[in-house]
Amino acid sequence: MAVRCEKAEGHVAILTLDLPELRNALTAEMRVELRDALSALESDSAVRAVVLTGAGGHFCAGGDVRTMGETDPARIDQRMNDVALTAEAVAAFPKPLVAAVCGHAAGGGIGLACLADVIVAEETAQFTFSFLRLALGPDWGLSHTLAHRVGAAAAKRLILGRGRLDAAEAHRLGLADMLAKPGEALSAAMEAARDLAAGPMTASGAVKRMMSDLDGLRAALKAEAAMQRERFPAWEHQEGAAAFREKRPPDFLKDGD
Repeated sequence: MAVRCEKAEGHVAILTLDLPELRNALTAEMRVELRDALSALESDSAVRAVVLTGAGGHFCAGGDVRTMGETDPARIDQRMNDVALTAEAVAAFPKPLVAAVCGHAAGGGIGLACLADVIVAEETAQFTFSFLRLALGPDWGLSHTLAHRVGAAAAKRLILGRGRLDAAEAHRLGLADMLAKPGEALSAAMEAARDLAAGPMTASGAVKRMMSDLDGLRAALKAEAAMQRERFPAWEHQEGAAAFREKRPPDFLKDGD
């Protein structure tokens, strides 16, 4: 199983991305299991809030780099449609959802965290904007959600800069809502989730629907899919994917095809 679900005290469930050998990369298996788990928790009246975290000391490394370099349009479309289905399932989940980020969150892993209602980050966490390192655009709705969290100008700067934020800077910018001491992201997220679970569920769900801007997210996911459909076969992405596999810096200055 790529996603583990367990019940905890205070009407809270914990969803754990559980592929530590891949730093919990968002594989096709994980995308399906995450949707299925959220669907089951939505109908479970004993669960009133959910914490999303990662196993092995990291939150999520983003897309599965083993599948990078894809050129088949049908497979690219299948991948992006599946990403959109899962991203929308996370964003539309009607109960409070708290992301507990430790270690690394990279690329689509940041996108996944930003679909949660609250992000708790350990002081030692790192947020890496790795899309352009592979000559790809943002996905998992991040072109929409990041701007809502940090502002449009900062979102563009972070994605174009291909850089990394520590937790303190992420908190200052509004990417992370709360900081936790090392080793305490999950416990701090659980505390926040229990507090949210004590609130009025129907009203909380109504507020989420009103404020989530799902139409905006869907539009962003559609635009992101169109961009990735162009970027995956392009020589820049092929170079970026090859460089990653060969553990070398990509050379985006060479002539393309």
